[in-house]
Amino acid sequence: MPSQSGPQGAASLHGGTGSTAVAHMTLINSAGTDHMGRAHGAGGLAVGLLFWLARLPELTLIAAPALAAVVAWGELPGAGRMSQAANVAVIGALAFGWAAARERLAARSRQRRIADRAAGVRHRLPEPVGPLARGRLPFAAGLVLCAVAAVAVLLGLSGIRADEQHAARSVQTTAQVISRGEESVQVRADDARRITVDAFYPEDYRVGSTVTVLEDGSWRRLVAEPYDAFGWQLLVLAAGLPGLSLLMMGGLARRRAAALRRAPVPALRVLERTDHEGRTWIYAADDTAGRTALFTCLCTTTLREDDEPADRTEAEGQHEHEVEDEEEDCSVDTRLHEAVLFGAPYEGGELVLITTDHAGDPIALHTVGPVRLPRTGKKPLLDAPAVTDTDSDTTEPEMQARTDRIAATLTPTGRPVRWGPGPVSRTVGLALTAGVATGLSLAAQDLATDGFDWGLLPFLGLSILINLAAILLNWRVIADSTGLWLTGAWTVRHVPWEQLRAAKYTNEGGVEIHRSDGDAWRLTGLGEQRLERRLGLRPSYARMTEEVTALHAHPQLRPTESSTPREHGLPLGPLLLLLVSLAITVAVTR
Repeated sequence: MPSQSGPQGAASLHGGTGSTAVAHMTLINSAGTDHMGRAHGAGGLAVGLLFWLARLPELTLIAAPALAAVVAWGELPGAGRMSQAANVAVIGALAFGWAAARERLAARSRQRRIADRAAGVRHRLPEPVGPLARGRLPFAAGLVLCAVAAVAVLLGLSGIRADEQHAARSVQTTAQVISRGEESVQVRADDARRITVDAFYPEDYRVGSTVTVLEDGSWRRLVAEPYDAFGWQLLVLAAGLPGLSLLMMGGLARRRAAALRRAPVPALRVLERTDHEGRTWIYAADDTAGRTALFTCLCTTTLREDDEPADRTEAEGQHEHEVEDEEEDCSVDTRLHEAVLFGAPYEGGELVLITTDHAGDPIALHTVGPVRLPRTGKKPLLDAPAVTDTDSDTTEPEMQARTDRIAATLTPTGRPVRWGPGPVSRTVGLALTAGVATGLSLAAQDLATDGFDWGLLPFLGLSILINLAAILLNWRVIADSTGLWLTGAWTVRHVPWEQLRAAKYTNEGGVEIHRSDGDAWRLTGLGEQRLERRLGLRPSYARMTEEVTALHAHPQLRPTESSTPREHGLPLGPLLLLLVSLAITVAVTR
């Protein structure tokens, strides 16, 4: 790197041979770029370990020894006493982390063995259990990010190889620095030619100093500044670490889900309940008071492939129409239910539950997230949370009358109904995306050239605006025969009509879609309710909440056709994150 070699490295080559220049260039490259690559890799592994220790102990068993080896071989030799003590402490912490991850996996193994002995019998999953699709989305996202990281590695290696080939064919030119630019220096060669050469750190070359330039046709660079793959290294870390995490998480989820289908699994009698946060709590079969939960998880109902959601939803909608409104608001059944649990329950595992709903009908549930032990003192939320209306002065009869007026304006066509951002929202989203990309690119460029400065923190904080930009550009709500399809910045969610509780436009300018199990889907930062009322505006998101409320209260107005995945839209958060990362990479590697 120029900051390490500087113009003195170039001056030492004055009058040397071409082979000496190439050899010295190789030495600088190995001592500079490779050293920086090791530092970036070690830093990336350290950041990844913070997440893997909590969520992926399997990766910790690999990453912790790798980082310890990097520290032991790359940092300990030749370091000072204080530096050696710090590095030994880091290695010790990594050893403790590795031991903790190993013990966590051993505890899982013990939990599986205990479950096998306690069950006594094994059964295959019953017929009502449909395909277990958990893990597909993170696995696919991980593959894409890992592919981006692999391409960055190839491009970085290609740049290094091309630089070495040019340097091997190049001719040395001794020159004197006559001026400096922002990213270049101008020199005068011995034959009186004026040459402009790119420089990472022009301030390191004082005017009047002597440098050596390598020239191969139109290609030229300073001997002291070999090809720097910092930008590609940054992209490898930015895409590779989350990609590896998502790939491992998706692969483990798919593997565990497939294990439930592959062979008979332990079957245990348990008690279960669902709280108002949507979490399922599992208790021992003899704990009829529900005092001590064994574990908790997020579950959803499973469907057979030959089920007809539209017909079933229509029938359930008719049944729901006959129920009183207050009963609908309290539709979460938090009582303990007898259930049969399929699969060995262990921390991080995948399970299937056969239980009953509030009407006593049998249903099949499967986990949509890893099984977790309840935190100390954490109890299920058994009291329904209050959902207040956005206008506290509006009485219930007035709300019902307003809903009826909105319903009278709706004409049922049978086709899915769609709401999304308008032109103003998309324009603001595009401007916000451009501002975030520009600000982060400038911050990354300053970080790469001048190092860290506290003044960069406001620019680095722009990354949190990616979520808002994705929402403004492509939020979407689709109402069809099965319910609502909700597209946010990162995911697409589905809320069946029978589980919909309320649609609200809050005073803070956000949208909230509440489910009967207490869960909610939120979009924040869409507008300003008070200003819109004063100006007499009715934006699309406010109209969406009103019309969804009308469809919820009047089932006969709901669409009778189902929507296609293409109509649900694409969450733009991952795409914007990738585009901003590419913009940062281009800015850093210029």
